Amino acid sequence: MNVLLIGYIHGEGGIQTHTHFLAEGLSARGHQVTVLTPAPISHFGHRTAQAAGLSYHLATYGKQQPGAQLPTLTGAEHFDVTVVCGTGWKSMLKPLTTIKTKRRVFFEVMSGARSKRLDPRALVHFGFDAVVGQAPTVEEKFCEAFHWRKHSATIPALPEPLEEQADIPSRIRLDSDGDGQLRMAYFGRLARHKRIDFLIEHWSELGERAHSLDIWGGGEDRTRLEGLVKAAGVGDRILFRGRYPSGQAYVDTLASYDLKLLATDGAEGAPLVLLEAMATGLPFIANGVGGIPGYANKDCAITSGDLREFLPAYRKWLSKYDAGEISPTRLQKLYHDRFSYQALLGRWERFMNSLFDERTLDAKNEIPAPRV
Repeated sequence: MNVLLIGYIHGEGGIQTHTHFLAEGLSARGHQVTVLTPAPISHFGHRTAQAAGLSYHLATYGKQQPGAQLPTLTGAEHFDVTVVCGTGWKSMLKPLTTIKTKRRVFFEVMSGARSKRLDPRALVHFGFDAVVGQAPTVEEKFCEAFHWRKHSATIPALPEPLEEQADIPSRIRLDSDGDGQLRMAYFGRLARHKRIDFLIEHWSELGERAHSLDIWGGGEDRTRLEGLVKAAGVGDRILFRGRYPSGQAYVDTLASYDLKLLATDGAEGAPLVLLEAMATGLPFIANGVGGIPGYANKDCAITSGDLREFLPAYRKWLSKYDAGEISPTRLQKLYHDRFSYQALLGRWERFMNSLFDERTLDAKNEIPAPRV
């Protein structure tokens, strides 16, 4: 199959991670894959993706920075499937106007909600064949917000395939010191809607059972958050660790913690950092906005999306932990069975193949792989 993936590939982030590893995985399974990316956005400070060493073809559209060597599509290429992962007018219009393809798919990685009346995603009605949501709630919200009545499915985005890049030991227990004090962490962008300030403001309760809270990641909100930590006088227990690593170093970092906290209240999709935590047996407490409820399981706690439920959910999780009802091993098995790289890659491949069965496209919400 000749596949085109349209998505921003420069720098680091969920869309970049998913697009790159889906392209690599499909290429490894014998498909011909091209990634078409917008040119680097200079004010983001992102490094430019390099085409050398990739198993897929990398092309660009838009104005490139000096020195960029990414080729552009010639217009002569014919694709079997084009998957758009993005919300801009250009990314939506390209597969409709300038790209020759048999099937067009839009992959919604945000919450599915409509942002404005003239939302570019409304272009799905002008030639797209299917919509994929990153989680069941995302799929449902998108179909409702954009009045989509054709084929739709739920398939999670691909996280970094840690199990194929590193040695992940089976984790049997948390709190290796056995003193009841947990090592907690946040991983992700430092942005206001991630509500790291909520964790800082409620540290008096969260910290009763914690050694520390390490905040990993970079972003525009760091200076403000550091000020909040300093003002609260908890700089010895809430620490900013900077950008987190990848591969084995990332696995080792995740495995050093006992609980991940995510109090976000923004328009989330389904953050990949939660899947990466599950891979190493690291439970999480998360505010259930966007697609996060799609990751619900026995060993983590997810609110209904109301941040006022976060502390009660934390207390309930602690009660289960103290009763011996939290199993990192069970969490890792859930990841392996439902969210591992090969499991999700297989779902994407089966979905793309199903697009050439007219019975699939004629059936609303006939999903070619089981929901999670």
